[in-house]
Amino acid sequence: MENNGKESYKDGDQSEDLSVEYECSSDESDDMVDVTVDEAEADIINADESQVCEFYAKYAKCYGFVSQKDLKTVDANGNINTIQLVCNKAGERHWKHLKRDNRQREHRAITCVNCRARIRFIRHYRTGKWKVSVFESEHNHPLCPPKYRHLIAANRGLNKADKSQADSLRACGVKTCHIMGYMVFQKGGYDKVGFTSKDLHNHISKTRRGKVKDSDAFAALAYLLSKVDSDPLFLGKFTLKDGRLDNLVWANGASIVDYECFGDVLAFDTTYKKMCTTSP
Repeated sequence: MENNGKESYKDGDQSEDLSVEYECSSDESDDMVDVTVDEAEADIINADESQVCEFYAKYAKCYGFVSQKDLKTVDANGNINTIQLVCNKAGERHWKHLKRDNRQREHRAITCVNCRARIRFIRHYRTGKWKVSVFESEHNHPLCPPKYRHLIAANRGLNKADKSQADSLRACGVKTCHIMGYMVFQKGGYDKVGFTSKDLHNHISKTRRGKVKDSDAFAALAYLLSKVDSDPLFLGKFTLKDGRLDNLVWANGASIVDYECFGDVLAFDTTYKKMCTTSP
């Protein structure tokens, strides 16, 4: 059965050679190129599970949906012989969650609409070659427009080159927002960069936390102890509660001398009413 140049195949006794062509519009990313399932089979003859999944993920990215694993079977030796990937809107929410009367929260938006789009790969038990046995291309929901496809979480992420460049610029003192602007200009637009500003901030924050040994509290106490060697008047005290840092206060020598001379203290609470309880 033909539909918009795409074909749908069902299970049979033997796998068939499939040829499903799709094209990407000119305003999409450069890595979205024309691909056929025949070409994919030639590439994944000796592929493993990750390469099979990567092929359908690229197909999903080009068309504006997200793929996810649905079915995997193994033989008696533990070798994978069947892999099925589906649209992330496959399945549907169970009726009991929709008709519950004692709900305390509002229903979340329904994201599973029983979409039937899928692809199934099987591996021949003798040759070990992968073949496409089932391919359903029809979706029962609107697909993501091309101008928003780079914002899908599954399509975003920093590769090793991006991480290395961001870490090098950050080590030189460049602000994260300026790093984002530079990389967007370098790659020719936000749709070409492959990640968002939030993704970059998360990477910088994760890298910084990884450099802290043991914990933030241990790093803070170690920093204050190092100040004692260079400042004889340095004063610091802390209390523990249930084995965790509870209160911490310190004053350097200059602050202590100023207090003895003037007798006044000016304190700034930068977290005032910033907590979820709006308390100081």
